[in-house]
Amino acid sequence: MKATAKRTLTPRAVVLATAAAVALIGGTGAATAFADDDGGSAPQSSVQLSQSERHLDDTAKDRAQVKADKVSQSQATAKALKAVPGTATSAELDSADRNGSLVWEVEVFGKDHKSHEVVIDAGSGKVLSQHTDRDDDAAEDAAETQALLKTDKTGHDKATDQALKAVPGTVVSYSLDDNDRNKSTVWEIDVLGKDHKSHDVTIDAGSGKVLNQHVDHDDDQGDNDDDQGANDGDDGDDD
Repeated sequence: MKATAKRTLTPRAVVLATAAAVALIGGTGAATAFADDDGGSAPQSSVQLSQSERHLDDTAKDRAQVKADKVSQSQATAKALKAVPGTATSAELDSADRNGSLVWEVEVFGKDHKSHEVVIDAGSGKVLSQHTDRDDDAAEDAAETQALLKTDKTGHDKATDQALKAVPGTVVSYSLDDNDRNKSTVWEIDVLGKDHKSHDVTIDAGSGKVLNQHVDHDDDQGDNDDDQGANDGDDGDDD
């Protein structure tokens, strides 16, 4: 399950250069890079999903990712903000286009008024790469993000806490965005619940109140039934 509100940055064509810079600055912590499906390069995490896990449906894949993950969203966000001072606007636990490498992708609106993506190793918590949004519409996106942040009175920490009160489980993504219906600012939180289901929770960014929550039904019902049967004997995997 992915947060539909998440704004993705440009392809990671600069990751090799970033990894080289990390090597020069920090020494032994540089990430190994390899080609992803788009022909660019991506950092390799210390945690990888198996071939079969990479092709699971959304909810089942969320379960596999959460089970393999060693770094919480709050820890990943803190690491990203240390690398790029500013305000976190989204984060997602992901293994797409990385040959199964599991990472947290955190977007930060920096104090330089630019959008940055910071990639965190989901096993070690190390910063694998970071780059600035250089799309043609980067300036427009930055202006939109800045406008959202001006109306946000909640922040990602409080928003995710509220989501977890509504749905106990593990946060797999969060994103600051505008509500399609009334254009108010909201936090969209994806939670893998202790019921082994994926939940979408919407938090009012002004008041911090839960506006909506529902189970994600993107997966085929047949797959959900199979997964539920498998989970009948699987208790307590979620932290």
